Amino acid sequence: MPAVVLTLGVLAFALAGAALWRLRRELRELERQAHEMARRVEALPVELTKVFGTEDRYLISVELLNLFELAHKKTWVARPLTVLTPRLLRDAIHRKVVGRVRENLASAGVEADVRVHRVR
Repeated sequence: MPAVVLTLGVLAFALAGAALWRLRRELRELERQAHEMARRVEALPVELTKVFGTEDRYLISVELLNLFELAHKKTWVARPLTVLTPRLLRDAIHRKVVGRVRENLASAGVEADVRVHRVR
């Protein structure tokens, strides 16, 4: 009797795992299709529509292309951190740049909502 219960449990676990794998595969495909459709209609990425909505807005996008070079110029600690914790260093640089942008815009009298968004 315990062998039957164990066999049924293993079978149920395997079926649940297969179902989960299939659902994750479908989710990846749907995400790919959503990104492709958004690119074709020049819409905001799906991740940003949750924040900004779908109505017409003008957004200024800035992508920092030389993050680590900037960090290396500012401090000697950046080079080892780049190797050990690139994500942590990247986040710190983004926070610093966002702070500077906010300060510069505020000093120019511009009211702006400055945020960092990660887009795939």
